[in-house]
Amino acid sequence: MLDNDGPAIDWDSMIFSYQKTDRMYISHCKQGGEWSPGVMQDFQNLSISPAAGVLNYGQGLFEGLKAQRTEDGGIVMFRPERNAKRMQSGARRLGIPVVPEEMFLNAVRQTVIENTRWIPPMGKGALYIRPLLMGSGAILGVAPAPEYTFLVYVSPVGPYFKGGLKPISLKVSDKFHRAAPGGSGGVKAIGNYAPGMVPSKDAKAQGFAEIIYLDAVHHRYVEEVGAANFFCVNDGVISTPELTGTILPGVTRASVIEIAKDMGYDVREEKVDVDYVLNADECFCAGTAAVISSIGSIQHGDKVANFGDGEVGPITRILYDELTSIQQRRIPDERGWTVSVE
Repeated sequence: MLDNDGPAIDWDSMIFSYQKTDRMYISHCKQGGEWSPGVMQDFQNLSISPAAGVLNYGQGLFEGLKAQRTEDGGIVMFRPERNAKRMQSGARRLGIPVVPEEMFLNAVRQTVIENTRWIPPMGKGALYIRPLLMGSGAILGVAPAPEYTFLVYVSPVGPYFKGGLKPISLKVSDKFHRAAPGGSGGVKAIGNYAPGMVPSKDAKAQGFAEIIYLDAVHHRYVEEVGAANFFCVNDGVISTPELTGTILPGVTRASVIEIAKDMGYDVREEKVDVDYVLNADECFCAGTAAVISSIGSIQHGDKVANFGDGEVGPITRILYDELTSIQQRRIPDERGWTVSVE
């Protein structure tokens, strides 16, 4: 629990779920115009036309990043400028006015500051930050909306996968695909996520933590794990699917690659054949929500591959420890990845 002014939350039992907080940021922009000065306001519902572009045609994007308490008593965000740039890329793809990087960074910072009491103690979770960019103006006909809304809200969260780093079990989808070449798989479009809900739900009903998607062309190359990037390790070589426009260029993904290379590992961004994965020494997935999660087994058709005898792989453990130590400033942040909020 926090002090008398803090929320009554059992931080130890908190999961990755929505929790209403105090304040939110919001700004508006006309198509072809400039973004209005954003304002902070009490968290509240939106008033929106039934003909809004986001409701009818899915013209919307979101981002996800975290603020968390650190070893030195501060509050930091992890590489927020990467999220700002990724949202700009997505906005260009969907015909949405681009939010300037400085505006994005100020918005997330203000929202964290005005919801500080919701940030869990170090090691108990994080404050998940959700920037949302959408066509809020009314439009009939498939075309960019006449007006847009950019907002930021936050929610305290626990681990994305129960059990923290404890190895999870995954299932390869033999029916569904996440994205196809030339589509919007490489940006964080809201429409990318609803189609994954049924495959994910079905996998969880069968006892798996998440689904693994293969590519939509050859049906043999691993793409993503639900809402996280995929890595595998074989004979000390770390492989991860290359960025070809069908998977999300994750901030955690890029950070893991850089950390591993700096440690001397051979890291390859390439097409990762599912048969190669099933014979790997260890596998893990990485993302803002998942951080780094160890994969204990993967089922593909009637094949089941087990990794590490139920234990976290040694390289997975090393990368997890290094990444989280940087994020919580338990070791010096030599790359300047953490940004102080205060």
